[in-house]
Amino acid sequence: MRAVRHEGGCGLSQARTINALLLEDDDVDAKLIALQAAGFRMLDMRVLRARSTAEAREHVDHERIDLAILDFWLGCESSLRFLAELGARMPGLPAIVLTGLSMPDVREMCGSAGAVRFLDKASLTGEAFEAAILGVLGPRAFRSPSAEPTRYGRPGLTIVQTGRCDR
Repeated sequence: MRAVRHEGGCGLSQARTINALLLEDDDVDAKLIALQAAGFRMLDMRVLRARSTAEAREHVDHERIDLAILDFWLGCESSLRFLAELGARMPGLPAIVLTGLSMPDVREMCGSAGAVRFLDKASLTGEAFEAAILGVLGPRAFRSPSAEPTRYGRPGLTIVQTGRCDR
């Protein structure tokens, strides 16, 4: 590590824009989720809304998807078949399932289908939602180009970390 002078402020690594596929058939729930995402403090999330699995496939075919957020029940079917399809098409894509049906068997089915998180819509706050997404994405949520060192500190004096951090 080395200390360097700079004119900018201090802060964390800058968040990159996260493209989140939101498969949600209910317009009110989709609007609430988009409003929560707009208020995130640490994430810059672009919500790609799909009302059906057919629309979701279109987004998957034409957009970079970093995260899938799926409503468990889509009116006449569950989203679990689509979740399994996503897992086959995009291995490693993190998926969060949202539902108002917070029963243990529903949670177990979601985990078996490939969801890494299961969240109850009724008790979901913006802070809890953002924390869940950060937990699922981990370091992928932040820019970390190898040529750009991570800077820590206060304006005028920064600690630059380019490799391993020893404490």
